[in-house]
Amino acid sequence: MIIVTSYDSPDIDGIACIIAYSELLNASGTPAKAVYYGDLGLEVEFVKRYTNYFPIEKHSGEYNPDDRFILLDTADPEALEPTIPPEHVIELFDHRELVFTERFVNTKKTIELVGSCATLIVERLMEQQVTPSPNAAVYLYSAIVSNTVNFKNSVATKRDRDAADYLRTLIDLPDDYVEQMFKSKSNISAEDLYEVIFQDISTKTINGKRVGIAQMEIINLEPTINTLREQLMETLDRLKREGNLDYLFFSGIDLFEGYNILLTTDAQSEAVLSGALGIPRQPEHRTNSILMRKQLWPKIEAVIGADVHYHTIKK
Repeated sequence: MIIVTSYDSPDIDGIACIIAYSELLNASGTPAKAVYYGDLGLEVEFVKRYTNYFPIEKHSGEYNPDDRFILLDTADPEALEPTIPPEHVIELFDHRELVFTERFVNTKKTIELVGSCATLIVERLMEQQVTPSPNAAVYLYSAIVSNTVNFKNSVATKRDRDAADYLRTLIDLPDDYVEQMFKSKSNISAEDLYEVIFQDISTKTINGKRVGIAQMEIINLEPTINTLREQLMETLDRLKREGNLDYLFFSGIDLFEGYNILLTTDAQSEAVLSGALGIPRQPEHRTNSILMRKQLWPKIEAVIGADVHYHTIKK
């Protein structure tokens, strides 16, 4: 059986790609099962409720020895469900330039620098002249809008816009759909703050140092941080301890206003962030435009060192 899946606890981009690519394979005569592993975020839950459509099985246990896998929105073997052997991966799609694809020795790889992996799947659907189902189109459109922050960040490309424009010809969405989706993951309380941030933290080892970047994408970012500042700092300290991290950075993104608030909880991380961004040392910094995590990593790597081993990658 062909298993179409993504990384542990996929976001809306990974989920959309799983749904749409499994549709493409089945429509082309290749039986495929859509599978996810882990937990689902608030944005996925919103689209799931909106469409009342979720043709993906949550997996647990072992796969069959003859199962083969197609990975969407990841090329990181460390981010996969532990029971997936990298040598059983036959195809993967990702939209980040990574350094560990050599682990996938039997894999056809499509890695192209666009804003959303969903864009690559839309392009493949169009090449194969397969029209996604309306519900799959809603997932794909939601993924592109989410990953590009409604085309406000610098990772958005013309290919992302063209894919989104095509999808809009297939679906009828309310004018405030994007606002509704962004609001769905912005109503964060002190009680669920840890879980929200835990689901979106990326870690690496750089020159023997464990480094993490936690990311949160919401509207009304600054008021939320000011209201939950004590709980946020406690959460970051907890994540730093639990992950045995030498450095930890928090990157909050305001989805409507288009800026970041970057935070650190210790002097060492503060010094690295200062060097990475060329700013005075300070525990908090607000940017003038959106800085995505995949743009922040190279700046931090340049300060800490060039010898990098990747552990987990999320957007």
